[in-house]
Parts: sequence; structure tokens; C-alpha cells
Amino acid sequence: MLNSYEAVYHHGILQWIHDVPDGDNLRVIVTVLERENVRNVSEESIEQLLQRTKGIVRPAKSRDEIDKDIATMRAEWERGWE
Repeated sequence: MLNSYEAVYHHGILQWIHDVPDGDNLRVIVTVLERENVRNVSEESIEQLLQRTKGIVRPAKSRDEIDKDIATMRAEWERGWE
């Protein structure tokens, strides 16, 4: 079975961009894209990375908010079928 993974070849090493293939000593077929279409992963600035991930992590809840959420879930669980 063939699977595709995106990588950048840099100084003799494949740097995986997203998913990484499972296993070791894998047989691969490499297709080289035009140089202008290849983005160097290491060139991404920390500002760009933070901008891409903005909003992924929500602010932490307080202990009172967590207790309230648990109490609501418990009440729904114990309510039974109506």
C-alpha cells in the first residue's frame, strides 16, 4: 500500500512536515518538486508559528468553574430518562 507524506530534504535528511510514517528502514519513492514550491520548515519564525496556533488553547478555568461544570454534569446524569 502506498501512503504519501510531505517532507523537505535538507542536508541529506528528510524533515517531515506533518504526519510521520510508522516504522524504520522504510522503502520510499521520492518526487522532487520545483525548488520555488518547497518551503523550508526551519525558516518559519516563532511569530508565524504562534499566529497559526492562536486560539487553539483556551484559557484555564478556575476551580469554581470546574466544580460548577461537574455539578451540572452530575445533575444531568442523575436526572434519568424523562
